[in-house]
Amino acid sequence: MDPFVSVDLQEVRTDRTELAPAQAAKLELVNADPRLDVKLVGRSTLTMLAFLDDEGPFEASVALKVDGNFVSLTLNKAMSGIEMVEELARNLPPGYSPATRESSQSDVLIVTVMRPTEEVSEPEVSFLATDPSQLFRWEAKNKLRIEGRSARGLKMRSVLDLYIEGYRVKLPLGRGDFPISTAKRLRDALPKPFCALIELPMQPGGDVTLTILRRR
Repeated sequence: MDPFVSVDLQEVRTDRTELAPAQAAKLELVNADPRLDVKLVGRSTLTMLAFLDDEGPFEASVALKVDGNFVSLTLNKAMSGIEMVEELARNLPPGYSPATRESSQSDVLIVTVMRPTEEVSEPEVSFLATDPSQLFRWEAKNKLRIEGRSARGLKMRSVLDLYIEGYRVKLPLGRGDFPISTAKRLRDALPKPFCALIELPMQPGGDVTLTILRRR
């Protein structure tokens, strides 16, 4: 029997409480005052002068696309390099932020635009198993321990029912399977939003711990 997966959309959680690593945005240069010497030096990074030359008008403009969002800013001769970066930050889409690093030339700014950090949380897992020999123990809200070998002489095949925030995974257990085999089959049967880490047994046929995580 193959694993069976079903989902109750009303129970699928959308709350998130932890921060995933920030990712860089995609930048496109639309136009810029040539006095600023703005250049894209990577998918997410630009360089520009940290000052506006005395010659020419008092103000200078820059127009960018940040992940497809149009961004424009106006800089002037009275601004320092730090103030220029702050002005960029004020004009970015909500949640986006500029990250600067030192240049080999103090009069040149190197700026990478970062996307909003995505909040993620550990999924909450519950389960019910019918096998009399292979035991499943709850160790944390997203972690379970598999102990012992599944029974071999049962008239009806035993089953593990796993519930993950609205998803149900029904996994028929193999007769005589060791914990590592059950853990691998369960990992492969998980719904697409989730993945699993398996802690290998200390000895052949030993207990296994499986941790279920959200895919990022």
